[in-house]
Amino acid sequence: MTNLTEAQEKQPAEAACPPAQEQQKPEPSDVKTEEKQEEESDPAPAPEKEKRKPAPPKPAPLNGTNYIFDTQIILYAEPQMNKMIKAKQALTCTELESQATDKKCKTTLAKRNTKPQTKSMLYREASKSVVAILISRKHLDHWHIVPAATGFFISDDGIIATNRHVFNKSDEFMFAMTSDYVVHPIKEVLGANAANDLAFCRIDSSEYKGLALRQNIPVGSDISLISHPSGRFYTYSHGVVTRRYVRPPQRGPSKTEESDGDQRSPVKVPTRWITISAEFGKGSSGGPVLDRLGNVVGMATSTNSLRVGKKTDTVSQMVFRDCVPTGVMMESLNPGSSNP
Repeated sequence: MTNLTEAQEKQPAEAACPPAQEQQKPEPSDVKTEEKQEEESDPAPAPEKEKRKPAPPKPAPLNGTNYIFDTQIILYAEPQMNKMIKAKQALTCTELESQATDKKCKTTLAKRNTKPQTKSMLYREASKSVVAILISRKHLDHWHIVPAATGFFISDDGIIATNRHVFNKSDEFMFAMTSDYVVHPIKEVLGANAANDLAFCRIDSSEYKGLALRQNIPVGSDISLISHPSGRFYTYSHGVVTRRYVRPPQRGPSKTEESDGDQRSPVKVPTRWITISAEFGKGSSGGPVLDRLGNVVGMATSTNSLRVGKKTDTVSQMVFRDCVPTGVMMESLNPGSSNP
């Protein structure tokens, strides 16, 4: 045994491949050497590396001329969302809904824009401040993205305005995807106004610019809207303000076409709204309504169809698209906030 060990030390190549007759009862040191040699000569990758999928490519930048590939955006965003959920970095919808109580949000608003923009310029610049509100939907051990609503930054410190009805009780998780397709967990709800279906939430980022707010836009003014109807990310529509009105108190729960099937609690006080002709639909809740200068004048909230005829054969004549006026939004912000 002593001689064999010395031979291995002097001639490792011969010891690793001894003659066949000497392999019938190999010594322990011979077995270890043979196993090590087999491992070194096997170029096959580890099984787990073979199953690892390549990272999805980043979608084209949102600049108004590139084509938006909604499916690719979802595939790019889902791994980000799954990573944060598994790292316990996200809050559930129930946790966020419990924070959405009627209170004012403290923030510093952006300065109002005074320079007119073309529609294409307005879309390109304002889209940078618009987010998609995403909900997780679990299947087996993986969470899938469900586009839920729209929101937009009102300050440079990560505060987002959206609708109050977006926050419902569930064990799913909620995120905000910014225009660079980065997914951020929503950290908290800072304030709300349930009567006017308004809420403010926050993400941990100061990389995105807030949109300026403008009050009291008159009827007939040109407006634009950016939102995500049914997961059609960053859709632009254009129209005018068609009405400013007061909605009387409601005795029972309200349900609208655009409220994602949600029934909101009765509203016991009169509320103020503006109506626009620019189209929007399910998933557009919280989208910014903008004037020709790029200032926010309202927030897309709900749609209601005027129907005539029998119950079994009704015809839709008009669709009223109601929005929260910016003046109401500013009343729900800290009194010290201003945008000269």
